[in-house]
Amino acid sequence: MFTNSKLAKSVKLACAFGAASTIGFTGAVNAQETEEAADAVEKIEVTGSRIRRTDIEGANPVTVMSRVDIEKFGVTSIGDVLQAIPSAGSAINTNNNNGGNGTTTINIRGIGSNRTLVLVNGKRWAPGIGGSVDLNNIPAAIIERIEVLKDGASAVYGSDAIAGVVNIITRQDFEGVQASGYIGQWGEGDGNKEQWDIGFGTANDKGNVYFNISYVEEEPTLAGDREISSVPVFGTPAGFGGSSAPPQGRFHVFDQNPNFDPLDEDSAQFLSNNNEGDSNGGLAPWVEPTSRFNFAPFNYLSTPQERTNIYTQARYELTDNVSVNVTGFYGNRKSEQALAPTPLFLGTAFAENATLAANHPFNPFNRRITTDASYFTNPETTPNYDTLGLDPTLYDPNASEMFLFGRRMMEAGFRSFRQNVDQFQFNGGFEGVFEFADREFFWDVNYTYADITQNTSTDGLLNMDRVRSALGDPANCTGECVPLNLFGGAPEVIGEGTITQEMLDYITFTAQDELNSSLESYSANISGEVFELPAGYLAFAAGYEKRWQSGYDQPDAIIAAGITSGNARLPTSGAFSVEEAYLELAVPLLSDMPGVEQLDLELATRYSDYSNFGDTTNSKVGLKWRINEDLLVRGTWSEAFRAPSIDELFSGNSDAFPPLTDPCNGGAAGNPNLPGCAGIPASYVQPNSQIRITVGGNANLQAEEAESFTYGFVYSPAQIEGLSITFDVFDIEVDRAVSSVGAQTILNACAETGETLCSLITRGAGGNVVDLFNGQINLGGQTTSGFDYNVAYNFETEYGDFRINWDGTYIDERSLIVVDPVSGTSETFNDAGQAGDRDVVPRLRTNLALTWNYDDFTANWLVRYIGNTTELCQIDGGALDQQLCSDPVDPTAEEGDSFNELEAMAYHDVSLGYAVNDNLRITVGVNNLFDTDPEVSYSTFANSFDPSMYEIPGQFFYSRVNVTF
Repeated sequence: MFTNSKLAKSVKLACAFGAASTIGFTGAVNAQETEEAADAVEKIEVTGSRIRRTDIEGANPVTVMSRVDIEKFGVTSIGDVLQAIPSAGSAINTNNNNGGNGTTTINIRGIGSNRTLVLVNGKRWAPGIGGSVDLNNIPAAIIERIEVLKDGASAVYGSDAIAGVVNIITRQDFEGVQASGYIGQWGEGDGNKEQWDIGFGTANDKGNVYFNISYVEEEPTLAGDREISSVPVFGTPAGFGGSSAPPQGRFHVFDQNPNFDPLDEDSAQFLSNNNEGDSNGGLAPWVEPTSRFNFAPFNYLSTPQERTNIYTQARYELTDNVSVNVTGFYGNRKSEQALAPTPLFLGTAFAENATLAANHPFNPFNRRITTDASYFTNPETTPNYDTLGLDPTLYDPNASEMFLFGRRMMEAGFRSFRQNVDQFQFNGGFEGVFEFADREFFWDVNYTYADITQNTSTDGLLNMDRVRSALGDPANCTGECVPLNLFGGAPEVIGEGTITQEMLDYITFTAQDELNSSLESYSANISGEVFELPAGYLAFAAGYEKRWQSGYDQPDAIIAAGITSGNARLPTSGAFSVEEAYLELAVPLLSDMPGVEQLDLELATRYSDYSNFGDTTNSKVGLKWRINEDLLVRGTWSEAFRAPSIDELFSGNSDAFPPLTDPCNGGAAGNPNLPGCAGIPASYVQPNSQIRITVGGNANLQAEEAESFTYGFVYSPAQIEGLSITFDVFDIEVDRAVSSVGAQTILNACAETGETLCSLITRGAGGNVVDLFNGQINLGGQTTSGFDYNVAYNFETEYGDFRINWDGTYIDERSLIVVDPVSGTSETFNDAGQAGDRDVVPRLRTNLALTWNYDDFTANWLVRYIGNTTELCQIDGGALDQQLCSDPVDPTAEEGDSFNELEAMAYHDVSLGYAVNDNLRITVGVNNLFDTDPEVSYSTFANSFDPSMYEIPGQFFYSRVNVTF
């Protein structure tokens, strides 16, 4: 990886070597020929500007990754490469199983992957329905280099370019055939990965054609095959953090107290009766935590994928000044996530209504167990009965409240989520150059069409209406209905237990969902030099774009009806369009003066008119001051915006069950310093580690607005040949940031303030959370600031050529400002140096790469450093916090929180390559050479480490063969 200052020097050196060669063959050249040679240097676009220029170093901080840099990472997905750069934050990838979907995205600055714009050859690459681009579908074999702009660029490119822009440049003018093969495997013998591709290219003086086909297959690893992920919470006693839905079943009921005295405040109306199933169809007492189910070994740790991509591009000169170009891409991804068998949850603890009939053939209680309070609430003894809205004619003195029925459906098999994704994208257009007033002007017109369709099949789900029928009165269970036996237990073996195949056939279903997103656009651009100023030529770029985006999510009918045991959700559909026009200027202010070799002003503005948001104008100002050949000082101020995605706008409500810690455990009496716990009974104990939440879109969302400011320098001292140093400060402020607040944040904020976000939580009479809304809203804002640096040094010795590259990012602040939608009160959370679930924000992250070349050998050593972070450590609020949290709360203190430090660590990746001849190259490598384990986290969901920042445990060995002919 290197900054574009190195690219600029390379171009200058190439020009110099070219000039030297000319002198060597032709002798002296006159001044006119020298000027003509200078004019002949190709003008190109660099990411961040549409103005073509010969001076590649601009006011924008751009990092360039070559094909060689990409191969150093030894992975099969370009998304995994980009997630490893220091400026990238936590993002979804194929190591995300529960909550994953097979995609890998890039999240520059850690403020959201949908705030990073992804281009291919300067053109917008189609995002999914959620607004993020799946980088798995861009084959590495077609890439020549990647340019990463770490600055806002909405004035140049439009929506989404808030944190930065990733521009993937494909191979051009390739001639011949190139093929490569890659095979890798974890040291434990699992997670095999293969990548095969072949490319064909031909070119002549009129044009070129390139065609590539690639295939990737990645096999899974199981969570049970790594110590850290084989239990719900690493380091805790057996059963801790496990599920309340074990194979033997948990059956927690509240029986009516026949001795209840409404006049005695110490008299309980209901008595807890907490049981698990025994092996004979009866009941045994529930024991914490050993009765809980360890679901972890049944989950994937890294998920399988199979990707097939076909890419072609062609360019043909129709005349000397006009050419036509086309690009076509088709990609298919088959991916899967697997979870432990479905947990069946019923009862008032989950607001999931059901009744186990007294005459049910498998009922071990021999009485009615129900969620309907009319059956178990005595009209004679219950205070204020008339205000409860119950039916006294239904009262049954023998009935009990079904508080929590949980049963792991081992007989139904794994929950398997399989995606089959087809992506098609076509870009076509004309480009050319014309002269006017002795000036060259470059133009292009383009058309883009893209379509992404995903079909998802999910096995192991339950039709809850049929479950309720199968537990009800047998007289009403007719036709296909078969009474369901939840009792008698099941071994922790897939496919075995008391539930027969006939019972399964009635209650299970395979869900079939379909998602689609599409993009269509027309654009036209023109650029050139207008007139000459004393310090150089005034250059401009201008253009127009019309874009349409649409999408839909059509869940299975049972899921949409809300009668699934999984996450229910409603259909999503929507569309919007936008018309845009932009203008960009490069104004030379001063040149060839003492202390000012060149001073340029860069200006840009873009007007956008959305069909659903109205219009917006965003501008950018940049200053580039080259003091001398060695030192360049630069800075930019820019406005940016992001239109909410189709999913954020139109997604129907759906539910999820993340693991959460309710701060109000113990009720008001146990938490006297938490005003948000007022009114919650002292007997309240969180019944399950997973809490139902509701997520969804919001059609009233407004577009995000942002301002960013960067400034820094590039230093390449002539006295130290091969050395380049860059340093850039960044500051980004996003207003009306579209996001969900976070379920744990909502719980904590409400508990601590008694006001903020409390309107989003619904609790039952016993204090348990029955629902929590964590949908999309325009938050108060989001900010981040810090600095990037890069030190690169190339030198030659008799023992070979060396290249050292040290790239890093330091985050000073990354804050989330949350405004309560009801009260208007706000809270600010600074996450810099903090770790949360799927959001790890180390203050310092660096990559140090050492490359050695000697004759036919090449060796690489890459050190990926991740700084320390601190997480809130809430394991059990007692002994385990004291034992496992690195900074536990003082046990004698009346209040306070425990914290845990995730220490700084580094991954070491090495590779050795050998060129057998001009056509064959062999590379072998090891990622995580020293077998460094990820840092143990107690705030992340599953695995006890966060896959959005850390690798799965183990060494990864791989080999690659490249053939050209």
